[in-house]
Amino acid sequence: MKIYRNFNIDKKFKKSVIAIGNFDGLHLGHVKVLNQAQKKARQCNLKFGVVTFEPVPVLYFNKKIKNHRINNLDQKIDGLQKLKINFLSIIKFNKKFSNLSPDNFIKKIIFKNLNCKFIFISKNFRFGKNREGDVKKLKNNEKTCLPSHPHDQPPTTHPTQGQAAWPPTEGLQPDDNLGYH
Repeated sequence: MKIYRNFNIDKKFKKSVIAIGNFDGLHLGHVKVLNQAQKKARQCNLKFGVVTFEPVPVLYFNKKIKNHRINNLDQKIDGLQKLKINFLSIIKFNKKFSNLSPDNFIKKIIFKNLNCKFIFISKNFRFGKNREGDVKKLKNNEKTCLPSHPHDQPPTTHPTQGQAAWPPTEGLQPDDNLGYH
């Protein structure tokens, strides 16, 4: 597993399946997101990566909270390694990152930097300044993130019971049990 401390992943990991989240403990909800993303990667013969944040945002915004996480960063890395992911991007959650607008997160991070094929997030995943971005925002931006090359497509957002994925959702239906409604 290749570990990055930023969004600048190697070209060989572009067009991958990405799971984005805090993954502060690999409990059943997280494992479900990761398993569904990994399954999609296998089905499509794509690389599989995870994007996570350090510190987890709740600890960044609430300095008084001392023990919110289930696993520390080393335990998180060990757990993800056991899942045989191809790469892990650990993003420093700081003031600059927390002030990034949802649109810039989508356009600059997801589309330009990660340039992934599919995104898996929990249904309640929030992103961008003031947590203004959500699954609906990702879905609405699938068509607006126009590719620079005619053969490229924006990522597809797949929500699972607790998740989302992205370019047009490839036939995702409300009763696909993926939590997308």
